[in-house]
Amino acid sequence: MAARRSPVTRAQRRALWPWILVVVSAAIASATAWFFIAGPGAPTVVPAVVGKPVVAAESALRTAHLDATRRESFSETVAKGVVISSTPKATEEVRRGTAVTLVVSKGPERYAVPTLAGTSLAEATDRITGANLVLGKVTEKFDEKVAEGQVIASEPKAGTSLKRGTAVALTVSKGREPITVENFTGKPLAAAKAALGKAGLVVEVSGEENSDTVPAGSIIRQEPAGGTLFKGDKVTVVTSKGPVLVTIPGGLIGKQFIEVKGTLEGLGFTVRERQAIPGINFGTVQGLNPPEGSQQPKGSEIVVTTV
Repeated sequence: MAARRSPVTRAQRRALWPWILVVVSAAIASATAWFFIAGPGAPTVVPAVVGKPVVAAESALRTAHLDATRRESFSETVAKGVVISSTPKATEEVRRGTAVTLVVSKGPERYAVPTLAGTSLAEATDRITGANLVLGKVTEKFDEKVAEGQVIASEPKAGTSLKRGTAVALTVSKGREPITVENFTGKPLAAAKAALGKAGLVVEVSGEENSDTVPAGSIIRQEPAGGTLFKGDKVTVVTSKGPVLVTIPGGLIGKQFIEVKGTLEGLGFTVRERQAIPGINFGTVQGLNPPEGSQQPKGSEIVVTTV
């Protein structure tokens, strides 16, 4: 059977208290010394990290027993991913474990010009402002392919990187350009084709007709004869074949003037008598000018020589 320990007397406990206090005080002093000399409370100096890549800066902070937090900011002078500044600053003495905020460059603040061609002016404006840019000068011009009111192009063009607040100019379509139609009635077909073709219109001849007033090869009618059209539209014309040609019949020489005159006037000619020997005339037809058998415009004058 184990021997019983004799109880510690009160006097003995009183005698132990000073020693216990000494041990506890020594432990507290030792822990305090460790905390402030080698532990988390020990002092350290913030290393110089400005201008370093963020990964290298964080590594330097860890070596100095400091924690790193990141905050990004645009910079026109510091490359992307490089430290712009630190808080606390370099060489400042801080406790180990202190959080050091690193401001890291996102590079220059740039925004791409959005795609604007084919959109309305209102939509293009919304896209520009949504990209942190501003609407610049708006120029209108005619365009054969882009509908009226839609954006033809931007300056700078889509995809260009710009600083915040940079103006983007737009060219907006006024639609197809109207072409004034010149009236070529009574004028040569060749002149109409040259002028209207140069203006972007197509001249189409729909037929030919005889005309006593419009020369052959010129235009009798034009549709439309005025107003406006658009590039590629047609102008339809009817051209003149000149007056109707009538053949002077043969067998008139030797006949009496009265009979020949009636025949020629019946064919639409006008007749003038020329007496070969004035005062001595029997009214017998000696010749015609133009001659028998020739074709002449209806209404032409035929000079009949009589003897």
